[in-house]
Amino acid sequence: MSPTRRQVLAASAGVAVAGGLGAGTMAWRWWERPPGAGLAQLATDEHAFVQALAEAWMPTGGEPALSGADAALGDFFDGIVDGMHPSTGRELRLLLAGLDALTLPTHLARYHTLGLGDRQDVLRSWLHSDITLLRSGVHAVVALVSLGWTSHPDVAERLRPYFRCGYSR
Repeated sequence: MSPTRRQVLAASAGVAVAGGLGAGTMAWRWWERPPGAGLAQLATDEHAFVQALAEAWMPTGGEPALSGADAALGDFFDGIVDGMHPSTGRELRLLLAGLDALTLPTHLARYHTLGLGDRQDVLRSWLHSDITLLRSGVHAVVALVSLGWTSHPDVAERLRPYFRCGYSR
């Protein structure tokens, strides 16, 4: 027995309603969350997401041997969000929360709880995604994280000779 047109329409409406409720529930849970201890804007899990992404983007090694997590780029990112217009900061925080939850269906865990290798694989797939909004959002977060890393005092010392006007945070 094949489904009727009404059954297909009802199922389609059900999927749309479920998706809308899921997104609404996430936004309601997330909206106006207080910052984590010692943070100006980011909640603890948002900070953990930035730290995890920063480490996946720039793992320990290289010269200097400073990972994105060791450079405390979550704190740097918190400062950036703190300096933004409140509505822009909320939108960026919502992006962080959404990206962190994006691995739930595939890995049954939030991004910031995955192992380094899995985080690197996921980040690589996001950066090369065919979904323009996902790719653009991740590139924006990575650009801000990279800004924090290059302005870290240990890294700035190595870059300062290339910039006669000065270079540091």
